[in-house]
Amino acid sequence: MSFTSDVKNELYHIQTNEISSKSELAGLIKFKGFIEIGKTTYLELTLKDSGAMRRAKQLLKNFDVNDTTITYQNQKRLKMGKIFTMRITAENVEDFLKDLGLDLLGHIKDDKFSDPTIFSAFVRGAFIASGSIANPMKYHHLEFYNQQIEPLNWMKKKFEDFFGIVGSTIDIKYGYRFYIKNGEMINEFLNLIEATDSANFFSSIMASKKIHSDVTRSMNFIDANSKRSGNASWKQIEAVKIVENALGLDDFPAQVRETAILRMKNPELSLREIGNILDPPVSKSVVHRRIMKIIEVAKKIQEGG
Repeated sequence: MSFTSDVKNELYHIQTNEISSKSELAGLIKFKGFIEIGKTTYLELTLKDSGAMRRAKQLLKNFDVNDTTITYQNQKRLKMGKIFTMRITAENVEDFLKDLGLDLLGHIKDDKFSDPTIFSAFVRGAFIASGSIANPMKYHHLEFYNQQIEPLNWMKKKFEDFFGIVGSTIDIKYGYRFYIKNGEMINEFLNLIEATDSANFFSSIMASKKIHSDVTRSMNFIDANSKRSGNASWKQIEAVKIVENALGLDDFPAQVRETAILRMKNPELSLREIGNILDPPVSKSVVHRRIMKIIEVAKKIQEGG
């Protein structure tokens, strides 16, 4: 089962009141609804998931509708599986839609969704109808699809104004897509639509990824430092050997000579560690200056000076 299915299955069991039911149903209808205006005016809601259809039927219990009928058919040609269609017949469809925050043309009445909580319920319905979310173990991606760009741009602005969640809309084949790729923002989205179990899972995956990333970065840093230290140690030891073989170390001051000998005997130690075992202990910079005197002489010997 996909992560999208897990999230939606969690949403199907959220308890709602009359106000949030209206908003969620408005999201479902706006993204997957169709209005037939004629001798008999009715709404049709088409969904690909039986759980989503049961959710729609549950939400409708809060409203005065004359009748609902649910049918399904297999879309073998398009390989879409079962498609569920609910026909909603209300005494006055226009009033019914107005109560939800929509009109007969499907326009969203912005004043109906001025409260962030009510907007979040609308988004929950929109996600059930036409949303998807990638498995957070692979990558971060949340999206909504609609054949019209207006509702997606409206949602985009609401997300930014209410919650600071930033997404993008793009033109794709047969419609438009609104998507969010920031992991923290997707996690906040899951909390907003009350998919708390999914949000906790998403958050734990992000935390695990961060720990893994931090450990990998630290190991790379340590490895790089080890290689640098190893190269430096090798060059210093080579310089001491060159000087010792050509001139000997007796003419150097006792402190330089002692440091050079420790460097030769302890190739695995850093300059700081060598400084700590000298008597008296000295800083890394002091050890470096002493070794540099050896290295400078070694260079002259190699250059024939």
